Parts: sequence; structure tokens; C-alpha cells
Amino acid sequence: MLGGGGTVESPSGAGVPLAGGCVGAQCPSSSLTPRPRSALRRTPLGIRGRCNSGFKSPVQSPSVGESSAAHDGNLQREILDLKDKEVSLNNEIEQLEAEGYCVEELDKHISLLHEYNELKDTGQMLLGRLAVLRGVTTKDLYAEFGLDLDD
Repeated sequence: MLGGGGTVESPSGAGVPLAGGCVGAQCPSSSLTPRPRSALRRTPLGIRGRCNSGFKSPVQSPSVGESSAAHDGNLQREILDLKDKEVSLNNEIEQLEAEGYCVEELDKHISLLHEYNELKDTGQMLLGRLAVLRGVTTKDLYAEFGLDLDD
């Protein structure tokens, strides 16, 4: 219950100050009037009933009869494409082996390239941080350390 002068009566009957800590005549009268509830709502009343309806996907699924036939056709086409790709890749491997390349050697080169790229990224990060600390551009640091911008 509201007591006089900006207090709320507690169950024990003692006056407890309202939010803001003012008591009695110290409170402005505007703090005693409740704020009117806004007439605006997030969702208009007419739409509210449809908010809880089930989700309808924008993707239309084909009917069951044509789905099976079309799906089988797509799978057969995909299988043929994959077989053609396998033949192409096997031919490319044979060509590289004929030129003297070894699969193990290529794997080693690939792993070395990954290691090089990780080290280069770390160096770039360090140069960027050093540039920020010095208040210069990374381009300035490249020149200072004798590095090529294209590297």
C-alpha cells in the first residue's frame, strides 16, 4: 500500500522509501504518480494468434511419386560424374608418375608448404604488432628489415 510522502508500507507497518531513496516531503510529486502503460504493443493483437503456428519451409518438397524417380535419376547421374572424376584423377596421377613425381614426395612438399605458410602468418602477425607499437605501417617495417613487399 502507498503511504504518505513516497513510502510503501511494509507488512510490519513501517514506512519503506520508494526507489530513489526519498521519504516524505523530499520526494517530488511526480514520483508518486504511476507511469501510464503504453498503448503500443510489440505484436498487433490480430497477428498474435499466428505467431505460435508451425514453421512452414519455403522449400517445396516434390510429391512422393515423382520424388523417387527423380531422386534415382539424380543419384545415377551423380555416380557417373564421380566415376568420370575418378578416372580423370587416376590419369593425372599416372601422368605425374610418368614425369618422375612420387606421391610420397608430393606429400612431403605439401606438408612443408603448410609449415612455411604457418611461419609466414606468424611473422606477419609479429610485424603487425610491432608496427602498432611503433606507430608505423607494416610497409615501413618491411623496408627497415629489408623484406620484399611481394614476399
